[in-house]
Amino acid sequence: VKVAIGGCAALLAFSAYLASPGAQRRLVVTKAIIEEVAMARAGTCGDPSWFLPSEVCEGPDVTDSWGNRRRKTYTPPAASCPNATAYSWCDSSEDLSVRVDKLVAGMSFDELAAQVSCDIFGGVPAIERLGVNNYNYIRENNHGLLWNDACPIPTMFPQIITMAASFNRTLWKAAAEASGIETRYNFHTGKQNSLFTQTNFNIFLDPRWGRGQEVPGEDPFLNTVYAKTWTSGVQAPKGPGGAPLAGTSCKHFTAYSFEGAGGWPHPARDSNRHNFNAVIAEVDLADTHLPMYKGCAEAGAMGMMTSYNAINGVPMAANGPLTNGEARKKWGFNGAVVTDCGAVEDIWLRHKYVSNATEAARVALTGGTDIECGKTIKTSATQGMKPLLQNAVKNSFGVRFRLGDFDVQPEKIVTQMYDQGEHAKLAYEAAVQGAVLLKNDGKTLPLAKGIRLAVMGPLKHGTWEVLGSYSGYKNSANWSDSPNVVTPVQGLQNCGLGLTLVVTEGGPYVCSPTDQVIPGTNHAVQKPEADVVLIVAGLYCQDEQLQDVDMRPEESGKCQSGCLESEGCDRPGLSLPQGQRQLIDRATAWGLPVVLVLISGGPVDLAVYAGTPGVKSIMWMGYPGQAAGTAMARLLFGIESPTGRLTHTFYKGSYADTLSMKDMNMRPDAAKGYPGRTYRFVDPAKWVVYPFGYGLSYHQWEYSWADKPASTKRSGWQCSLSVTAAVKNSGGCTSEPETSVLLFLVPPSSAGPLAPRMALRAFERVRGPKATLIFELSEQDFQLAGADGKFRLVPGTWRAELAKPSTLAPRYFQVKASGCQ
Repeated sequence: VKVAIGGCAALLAFSAYLASPGAQRRLVVTKAIIEEVAMARAGTCGDPSWFLPSEVCEGPDVTDSWGNRRRKTYTPPAASCPNATAYSWCDSSEDLSVRVDKLVAGMSFDELAAQVSCDIFGGVPAIERLGVNNYNYIRENNHGLLWNDACPIPTMFPQIITMAASFNRTLWKAAAEASGIETRYNFHTGKQNSLFTQTNFNIFLDPRWGRGQEVPGEDPFLNTVYAKTWTSGVQAPKGPGGAPLAGTSCKHFTAYSFEGAGGWPHPARDSNRHNFNAVIAEVDLADTHLPMYKGCAEAGAMGMMTSYNAINGVPMAANGPLTNGEARKKWGFNGAVVTDCGAVEDIWLRHKYVSNATEAARVALTGGTDIECGKTIKTSATQGMKPLLQNAVKNSFGVRFRLGDFDVQPEKIVTQMYDQGEHAKLAYEAAVQGAVLLKNDGKTLPLAKGIRLAVMGPLKHGTWEVLGSYSGYKNSANWSDSPNVVTPVQGLQNCGLGLTLVVTEGGPYVCSPTDQVIPGTNHAVQKPEADVVLIVAGLYCQDEQLQDVDMRPEESGKCQSGCLESEGCDRPGLSLPQGQRQLIDRATAWGLPVVLVLISGGPVDLAVYAGTPGVKSIMWMGYPGQAAGTAMARLLFGIESPTGRLTHTFYKGSYADTLSMKDMNMRPDAAKGYPGRTYRFVDPAKWVVYPFGYGLSYHQWEYSWADKPASTKRSGWQCSLSVTAAVKNSGGCTSEPETSVLLFLVPPSSAGPLAPRMALRAFERVRGPKATLIFELSEQDFQLAGADGKFRLVPGTWRAELAKPSTLAPRYFQVKASGCQ
């Protein structure tokens, strides 16, 4: 199919879009405005604001074109405290803990047990006699509020793994705040019954892990900064009366990086996330699996969700030493601890930690659980556990009080619709900044105006496929009904620039074992009449046909084919599905330049394509969210420049063959042939194709160390490093130069065998043609964990390096107890 996209066609397409019922835009379009818009589009690949969704959500309930009834009218819940004297705990002049004690003291044993047991769909019940509304502590906000079948559709930002690749704290906080605003809006309009939302900050430990897409990356420093920044955005004090917009609960505490063989159908047959015992050395626990949750506590996070797995024999849902000891006593965590769904049942039924449900309820409560996602505690707790239940409910209701649930408010809070357009622009910006350019031989990108571009690959029309897991859909019964998503082909169709688009329909599909258009025939994609071939390849982020994630290893064809990465489904290896590999091989044989765009969370083996001359450019976009197509098109044509950097290592496929997913050791063991995990410990020369922190740009940047860092007038132990970043040339890109500067520290050789090869210690976003950055390093940055899990200063000759592909020589300096030189 050839589609010529020029000025006239752009005008017609845009006019049709404005006229479509789905757009529902309140715009007055005059002939002059349309002409101006068409001219701008033809010259600049489109203003991304044209493609931003905006829904009108007032009016009666309606049935959309797919037959799904989208509720547009809701009844907000009654105020729990209509006035300060309604109940004794409504007086906001009293200390919060006193108010919580008064409310909890009035609850019966059955009411307490019910408030501890949260149904994943319905939440905990209301207590009408106490003015307590029902509430659901299992609400998800990984990259936008997961709320289906609602109007408006929540903004779907890129998946966390993509947003983290921007290394832009400002962007992370803005997206978090926007999602907090949307959560608060939906709560006050009665569309959902919670302000308590879950976000995943685990370490991307094994590259095959199905949920690696949901986390910032494989580095504990990065994940910690992301967790603290996201928490501060979601919990910004911009709710009614200065209350937080919403609450962040940090999951999964901790050492969760394994799905396994499926949990519900065969609880004892195979290892899976419901019965897995993670054997972890103290040093690995201290420097890899705890830092991000300590960061959550320091940022004031209102919750933590414990993981299914056990650590060294103790299920996390009952792990008092970590939950009560580390989190509450050492870190000062002051929120509610919620379990993953079914985890208390796992304690006895799958981990076999205790012998029955009653004992499971007891050890969960004594181990720090405040809210169970499930019903084991409600049905099995005994009267003797009432003090434990009261303590748990005080913790959970303390969160609700802090979020303003029991503040005196008007009978009806008038909530204005949030600015959907501004949030969508932010989603577009996040998709652009999170894209990582891995290869660009001969400066193939950016593409020239007026070219003939052939588009193929299984994800060229991706809708829900480009969002990532834990996304909200307009129609939960039909994920493809996603009017808020710009597909890759739509983004190119909207681009203009005199582009001739040749869209090749048919196979291979994501999971195809062959590149034949129709499997079982000899009819494959033929050489197109084009100047450049664009292949949009990758993995499935979800299985839309099987929602029970624990059944996926048993019943999902996608999971069994190795083309799915999701909750419940790890990949067997790192290769792209065979049909996609065959398509890339066929395309390179045509003699045309091939540009490969990857839609995936986890890494795939790119060793062959990194060295294949025909594959000129490779750009990884993760799961870029609702603005996927717009961001992709503008990146390919140089309206924007890729500035992202990998937050996870892209390994050779052979790496995954050398270690079991169940081996949690971070450090390598040469005697056993064990390569170690993540860039901090893996030998890059032997196992790595593209390292953590890698990312190219159209702009050519030059870096230099400044000889004399500016004085910062800080007292105490300090060490300053100064870096200058400057643009040498634009590389054909018209956008303002931007990049991220990542600073790594390499410990001295005397640090011992437990020391990492290198570790990220600082990063900053740079905008403009030139900037000088001052990195202030503390004593903590030069401390390493020992075998006992304690951190100690390591004196000696350290060196600082920047992320590749920088060729700047390392800077060496001496570290002593008094500072560095």
